[in-house]
Amino acid sequence: PTPVVFSNPQTIQLRSASTVIGTIVAPRSIQLKTETVGTVKAIHFQSGDIVNPGQVLVELDTSVEQATLASAKAAERIAESTYRRIKKAMEVQALSELDLDQTEAQLAQAKAEVARIEAIIRRKILVAPFRAQAGVFDIQPGQYLSEGSQITMLQGIDDFVFVDFMMPQQVADYLQVGHQISLEHLGQIIEAQVVALDSQADRVTRSLGARAKVINPPATLQVNDSVKVIAEYGQPQPTVLIPSSALRTNPTGAYCFVAQIDPKDTAKWIAKRREVIVGATVGNNVSIRQGIDPKEQIIADGSFKIYDGTWIVPSELTKAAP
Repeated sequence: PTPVVFSNPQTIQLRSASTVIGTIVAPRSIQLKTETVGTVKAIHFQSGDIVNPGQVLVELDTSVEQATLASAKAAERIAESTYRRIKKAMEVQALSELDLDQTEAQLAQAKAEVARIEAIIRRKILVAPFRAQAGVFDIQPGQYLSEGSQITMLQGIDDFVFVDFMMPQQVADYLQVGHQISLEHLGQIIEAQVVALDSQADRVTRSLGARAKVINPPATLQVNDSVKVIAEYGQPQPTVLIPSSALRTNPTGAYCFVAQIDPKDTAKWIAKRREVIVGATVGNNVSIRQGIDPKEQIIADGSFKIYDGTWIVPSELTKAAP
């Protein structure tokens, strides 16, 4: 006979679960790009730095714009002085209202020109919009940058992150905002809460997009990491738990072996193969939805060396088990 380890299956209530792959998403993340062409004048941060809102990061050369601005401000001062004189002359009716309107329009044009040039200068000074960590970049002072050149990535620093994932149709029917899900990352189980569901399912896969929020994520959970998302759904159903070591697989599916009395010799045990439908994994055990009677004894260890009908005996490990 072949010695094997026997085990009694456990019966517990479990909800159905679905496992998919999700992607970690930062709450705030932008690509820092130039709005206009220019030459880099100064860089005020380093790769990987923590930057604060309003902090100047990159300055492009604005010497031409500064000179144009000085000329525009001079024209504004002349227009404003002319407007005051015309207005005083109007008080004694020395000039017509047309002269006043023309002077007022010229002053407005001068102010608009100053505002336009100041806006161009602001576009050449890149500031941090929120508290973030800067990514790696490779630009140098004196480098010419075209419009839309990417400088670096800014990832917001918050006490939470999002995980985006797609759920199959049978799970999406149960999933609601506020439901709890679990994430598996580097052997850790992290709790998350569903905060948003897509407005419609994907036309091809019939899956529904969802977003969950993870409060105080571990430092190892980086943006764009992939994580295993486990979502339970439906009502708890009775299921049988067997050791993971008892489960075998082949191209046709999963199976395990149970111990039965040999009908030809009641003093002997023989192994009988059972085709099973596997459910969720619970620690070192696996749930079996169909194929196992809870009253049967499972061959928990040693199933790799037996086949259907093998003469078996309990090993010393079975006898030593509590």
